[in-house]
Formats: sequence, C-alpha cells, structure tokens
Amino acid sequence: MIHAAPVRLVPGGADSVSVLVVAPPVIADGHVVLSGTIKNLGLERLIRFVGSLQHTGELALTDGQRSGGLGFEAGRVVGTWYGTERGLPALEAIVLALADADFSLTVGLPGERNVDLDEDQFVDHFQQMTARRENVLAAIPSPAVVPRIVDGPHSGQRLVVDVSTLRMLVAVDGHRCVEELADGRGLARTMHGLAVLAEAGLLTVSSPPSATSAPVAEPKGQVGILTTLRETSAATRFLLFGVFVNQLGAFMQAFLVLYLVRAGLGDGPAGLALGAYGLGAVLGTLFGGEFADRLGRRPTIIGSMACAAVLTVAVSFLATPHTYVALLVVVAGAGAMAQSCRTAAAALLSDLTPPGRRVMLFSMYRIALNSGGVLGPLFAAWLISTSWNLLFWTDGVTSLAYALVAVLWFPRERSVVDPAQAVAGGPTQSAGYTAVLRDGRFLLYLLAMLANVVIYTQYFAVLPLKIDAGAYPAMAYNWVLALSAGLVITCELLITRKVQSWPATRAASVGIALLGIGLALFGAPGGLLLLLSATVIGVIGQMISGPTMLAHPGKVAPPAARGRYIGAGNAMFGLGGALGAPIGVLMWTHVGDGIWTICFIVAALATAAAAIALRPANPKKRTHSTQEPQA
Repeated sequence: MIHAAPVRLVPGGADSVSVLVVAPPVIADGHVVLSGTIKNLGLERLIRFVGSLQHTGELALTDGQRSGGLGFEAGRVVGTWYGTERGLPALEAIVLALADADFSLTVGLPGERNVDLDEDQFVDHFQQMTARRENVLAAIPSPAVVPRIVDGPHSGQRLVVDVSTLRMLVAVDGHRCVEELADGRGLARTMHGLAVLAEAGLLTVSSPPSATSAPVAEPKGQVGILTTLRETSAATRFLLFGVFVNQLGAFMQAFLVLYLVRAGLGDGPAGLALGAYGLGAVLGTLFGGEFADRLGRRPTIIGSMACAAVLTVAVSFLATPHTYVALLVVVAGAGAMAQSCRTAAAALLSDLTPPGRRVMLFSMYRIALNSGGVLGPLFAAWLISTSWNLLFWTDGVTSLAYALVAVLWFPRERSVVDPAQAVAGGPTQSAGYTAVLRDGRFLLYLLAMLANVVIYTQYFAVLPLKIDAGAYPAMAYNWVLALSAGLVITCELLITRKVQSWPATRAASVGIALLGIGLALFGAPGGLLLLLSATVIGVIGQMISGPTMLAHPGKVAPPAARGRYIGAGNAMFGLGGALGAPIGVLMWTHVGDGIWTICFIVAALATAAAAIALRPANPKKRTHSTQEPQA
C-alpha cells in the first residue's frame, strides 16, 4: 500500500523552496515519501532538491494525461523516461510536456538506468533544453495540439530542413495531435521539427476537440487496465496482438506426439521428437536474448518467425521413418525459433513500457499467451477434422503474420535505450551471458524462477495421476483445468491492478507462498471441494507473483544486456517446465502424496530466494533534510 507522503514541497521565495513537514518522515521501500506540484516551483529546482536528499528511488511526474520520471541513485540522476522514450530525449520531452506536472518521490531501486552524466554535465544538458523550451512552446504550445498545413500562398522564403522534418510535414494530416505524430519519432524531436515548420508559416495549430474533457489520472499504483492501454504506444498494442495470434496458432508442442504417432512413427520416436522440441526451445531463449541485444528486437522477431514458419511447415513433409533424423533437427529448430521470438518480444515490451507500467503490461502479455493457449486447441480441433497437415500450415501462417506485424508496426531502432547512454561499467554488447553469470542477485532470482516453475508443473504432471488414483469424479481434472484457465483469463488483470503498486519482494514472496500452500493442500485428506479450493489458492498465487517475476529481468538488466537477462529468465521457465514433469512423476511413484509436502518446502525456499533477489539494492534510508536547496 502506498502511504501518505510525509513531506510536501511548497513554493518559497524567488530563489528558495520551503519544505512543509506534515507527518514524521518514515522511509520505507516502495513508499511515496515526497509529493507536490512543479507549478510555480520549477523542474530544475525540484531535481536539485531531490538530489540533495541523497535518496535512491524514482521521481514520477504526471499531468493527468502524460507521465514520465527520473531515477535517482544516492541523489544522482541515473535514468529518465517519458512514455516509451529513454535517456536524454526523454528528459527533453519532460521539459517540454511536464513542466507543470504533479510529482511523487518513491524510495527504492530505480527501474531505469540509461543516463551516465556527472552533475555538471546533467545540469548543462538540462539548461540547454530549458533554453530551447520557450521557442518551441511559442509555436507548439502542447503535445495535445493538432498541427495543420496552412493553405494559400507562402512568403517564398527558402527553408532548409532535414529528411526527418520533411517526413513530419508529410505526416501532418490535420487530425492527429503532436503526441500521435511523435509515436516512434520522439516527442522532443517532433516538437522541434514542427516548430521550425510553424515558424516558417507552413503550419498552424489548433486545440483537439477533446481537450476540455481530458481523463483524470488515477492515483499512482492503481492505474486501470484501459488507462494503461491508452497510455501505451501503438507498437505495444500490436505486439500484444501479435503474441495472441501467434499463440492461437502454436500447435507444434501440443499436437506433435499425436501427429507423429498417427503418421506411423511410434510412441518412442514421437516422444523423442517432443524432447528435441523442448531442448531447442530452452536453447532458443538464450539465443533470442543474444540476438535481441546484438541485432535488435525487431530483426530478431522477424527473422525467427520467418524461420519458424518454414520449419513448422517442413514437419508435415518429414513425418516418415526415412527422414526421422532430419525431422528431429527441424523440430528442434522450430522450438528454438519460437522461443527466440518470445524472448525478443519480451525485451521489446520492456523497452517500450515505462517502469511504473511494466507489471501490468507483462500481465497483459501473459493474458495474450494464455488466451491463445486456451482457444488454440479449439481451433486445432476444427482444423484436424479437415486435415492434420493443416495444423502445421496454419502454425506457419500465424508465424508469418506475426513477422508481418513486426515489419509494419514495431520500431526500427535497435532499442529504445541508447547504449551510449548506459551506465558506466555496465555490460556491453560483447559481454555475452558472462554479465548475467556475474550478477549474484539475478542468479538467485533464476533459482527462484526455476523452483517456482518446477513445482507449478505438478498441476499438469502429478495432479492428474492423483485424481485418477483417488475417489474423484472422472471429470475432476477437467474441472481443475477449466477453473485455472477461467481464473487467469478473467481475474489476473484485476489482481495485477492492485498488485502493481506492491514492492516486488512482496508480490513475488506472497505469490510463491500461496502456490506452495495450494500444492500442500492437495496432500491433505478431503474431497472435491478441497481439491478445487487448493487450485484456487495456487492459481491466485501465480497471478500475484507471475507478472512481477516476468517483468523483473527487464527492470534490473543493464540496457545493453536486457535481452540476455530476459533470455536467461525465460530459459529457467522452459527448463523448469521440462524438468518438472519427469521429476514429479518419479517422486509420485516413490513417495506418493509426500510430493505435496516436498513442493511446499521447495516453495518456502523459493519464497526466501525471491525475497532476497527482488529486494532493492542498498536503498538510502535517510530522513528528509529540511534545508533549502541551493538555487
């Protein structure tokens, strides 16, 4: 829960800021400890004051429609963001669009590290941006105005513009506001270019029709689902749609064994082929992270989906005993390409999402995957009634559709974060996965992720065996699956709306602990009601911890290694799924219901590991100074 701010800034004299202490300054990770409004105060003086407090945390800025922020470490600015922008471009967007915003300072680990400037350099850049601000706002007063091309004769004055500014002129249609035109270009760059055109008499601006009915911002940490979607870029929405479409047609893993058995290969070869797919998938997550950092998110998604389409269709031509070796290679390659794309997509989603929205957006990402996974088998059943080969052809078509979405709507930049602005000493593109292996706290997160997935897999590996061996109705396991899927699809976003304001340690620990309790209850004596109740507890636990655990690698990774960190996290997820089933079945045959107690113990250890791994790194726990910052 976000506590009321103990300190509030109010304007002082011409060159000062007064600090009004309204409650004892209790500092706690994830709590808002400073709030107010920049209006009549000045953004520069606010940044100087926050820096003088020597806090580690995030300064969130919002005007009700737009949001941005700065990350501080021991009082030094280490990150800036505005919408999907990062680094110095984001800082200039803040200067232009959020000069009169409300602010709140939250203590904890900063979610972004994309600026590497000492105090003098930062102040110099900031003052240059402020000096340019008045000229820009004189022509383009707000990101909400709508630019229109001026009709009629012009002065004939020769105007020299670059290609980017010319493209902006072509993009002006009299309907889209500046903020919409800036999507993918950068707000500051767009406003500067439009200001040049307006000063030359080529453009005029008008207020948007809905300017008087702008939506009111929700309180920090309680941002709703629709509000989050409205604040995201078009690229983010198309990414989520592409994930759903691709997952809707991802039939390989679910139906490969049945297909190969029907083709006459036998149970053993069919199972080995599925194992090859799983091995390729685990390796693909690692390759995907490497390629996403080296080549870029968009090229990795396009290339992997194009390859996956070809390899998936090829399976329908290789399902014979004579081409079995080639089939194994193709199946492993298809698994690798599918997971390479998923890693790159998660990295791109992390790039495009402001820190305060990552948990909610990754929850939407999970919903897109799960919805596609639930509806996919129904779609597959209809295809199978016509031809089994249609499964693989349709899978290939949906992969190509995802690649086409990436070509048309994903940003061309290597990353939203400029590696040149990454924090000094952070891993470079050539660091490879050694940078991940040197990060002890992240290795602890990987162990927690692996343990969490291994025990969660017992829902699908051991629970059906227990139900089959016990006094349960024949349809009991179907009810468990339906209940799980229904809860995730209908409730996860609502739960995430509340959980997104929790500290990451609380969300991960509570969620994993509830999963362990739910699994432990499967070993208790009881009937169908206890079975379903235990399912609800465990699934709620996964809904609480899942989005936070999924978003964590993108939050803590250095910008130049974000793909690798996400790839490592995804690899643990895949490895946990691959190891969980055989380990669970083996233990069930030896200890029976004792496996559920073991799952509870593993969950307790994973809870402790997650609590340590996701804890902010050495936040400054100091009381607020009441001294006035130097002007």
